This record gives sequence, structure tokens and C-alpha cells, in this order.
Amino acid sequence: MDYIISLIKTFLFYILMPFRVIFFIILMRFSNIVLSYLQDEASIFSVILVFNKLFMFILSLNINISKEDLITYMKYLYSDKKFICTFNHTTVNDGFILASTFQRGCYVVLKVFMFALAGYTDSNNDKFGSIYVEKGKTTQIIKNRVDNRKAGDPVIFIAPGSGNTPQIPGNITEFTGKGAFVHGYPILPVLIKYEDESLNYNHDNGESMVHSCLKLFLVQNYRIDIKLCDMVEIKEKETINEYRDRVYNIMNEQYQKM
Repeated sequence: MDYIISLIKTFLFYILMPFRVIFFIILMRFSNIVLSYLQDEASIFSVILVFNKLFMFILSLNINISKEDLITYMKYLYSDKKFICTFNHTTVNDGFILASTFQRGCYVVLKVFMFALAGYTDSNNDKFGSIYVEKGKTTQIIKNRVDNRKAGDPVIFIAPGSGNTPQIPGNITEFTGKGAFVHGYPILPVLIKYEDESLNYNHDNGESMVHSCLKLFLVQNYRIDIKLCDMVEIKEKETINEYRDRVYNIMNEQYQKM
């Protein structure tokens, strides 16, 4: 009997998938409409947090992070320390996951077609505080943001990896970007570990962005673990590449232990 009930639930889950996708898109567009009318920063970040938690509920994703890690993040957030958060980029959903977990974060992102589909405008991007990747401009914008950061100001999140499949199975994706490290700011690493590799964005293996997005709707009660590592500081006479590689090694070692 339990097998039959489980089979019926699974059947209904897949049958209703197109409606969940449509509802998700509608909710994203509605959230951006709401965001466009808000002016004060507190309301903007509250709306972002609430809607991203709704997205996690619709996608049936269960995020697990320790209370201690959240407290540590909040202490850094409401300090005047100049730092950057780095994270291992795995799926197209990473931004939603982080935004639903950490308060007052902003992101360095590529401008993709999904933003237009969601009704995400340049005006909303300015309110959110995210930074579009622009050749020759991004690192200077990051520097200005970090240098002028005050206690409680949004924390910049950067994924130094490409998001493609790692060369060594079981590792996090190799770091290719230097934007988070080029000015030698302290790094607060954040690790995202998925239940399995089924949601990974396999662009380098020919997977399209559309397919990578749609498969997010094919999981139920899917577990995602998030871990905050210790703050990492650049060493005296350490090159940018050495600093980047050291942060990668620290994150990869911690990832293996999760």
C-alpha cells in the first residue's frame, strides 16, 4: 500500500511540474514588481529574503546551516571589517540559496537572459546591490564597495570558479577568477554542498541553461548543507595567485569533511 501511495505522489509531482515552473516564474516577476516600488533599504532586503525563502519552499530544497555559522556571519556583517565572501559555484540556483540564507548579501553576477524572464531590471539590480561583470570595470567597483563599507552594509559574494564540472571528481570547481583576491582583502569562504551532483550545471558537457533550470523542479525534500569557514587573510609577500590557490585549498579541504 505504501508503495502505491508513493507511486501516486511521484506521478502527481511530475504531472504538476509545468504548473510549478509557471508559478515560480510568476512569483519571481511579482517579487521584482514589489521590489521596484520599494525605496528604503531595510524593506528591500526583507522582501529579498522572504521571496527567496518562498523559492526554496517551491523547489522543495531544505537548507541546513549551523546556528553558530549564522551568528558568525552576522557578527562580521555588523562589523566595519573590509572583506569579501567567496563561494563554490555549483548550480544556477546558488544565488537563490545564498540570498535565502544570509542577510544583506550582494553578488557579482553575469547578466543572463533569465533576468529578463524574471522581470529583473537594472533599477532593481541597483537596489539589490549586485554587480554585473564588465570587462575592465568589475574589480574597481568591488574595490570601491569594500573600501567604503560600513557596519551593516551588504557583503559582496563572489564565485571565483566557473561553475563547470571540476577536473577532479568530488572536489569543488577550480578557481579561475582573481576578482575576489586581486586587492588582498580578507576572504570569508562559504561552502555549498548538495545532496548529490544531479543539480550541477554541466555547461562544459553541453547542457543548456534551460535544462539546468528545469531539473531544479525534479527533486523533493532535497538537502543542501552550507558551511561558513574561518576568515582567511593574505600573507606578507603572498602573490594574488598564491592567495587564491590557498583559499581554494582551504575550501576544498573543508568541503571534503562536510
